[in-house]
Amino acid sequence: MTTRREEREVALVTRSASGIGRSVAEALRDAGYIVYAGMRGVDGRNETAARSLRAEDEGRVHPVEMDVLSEKSSVAAVEGLARAHGRLDVVVNNAGMLMNGMAER
Repeated sequence: MTTRREEREVALVTRSASGIGRSVAEALRDAGYIVYAGMRGVDGRNETAARSLRAEDEGRVHPVEMDVLSEKSSVAAVEGLARAHGRLDVVVNNAGMLMNGMAER
């Protein structure tokens, strides 16, 4: 006899306000995951993106304030979802850092 898990798997996707991160968050949502969509400015510059993710999701996408350059912000986001669900099954780190500068030959 197999035990059926009642709760869906929980995923965290960084930089999910737009682009690849948003597409990954939506794909995980459509696959049945509970998704935490990490982004900077949930109540500021990305408020519209956060609101539209919430509206489309049937309660499965949770925009969360997360700046991966800040340990405090990252820890707070992960601790919040851990309190809510007791676990984290998938992490998609879509955040990156762009280095501009001269290249030597």
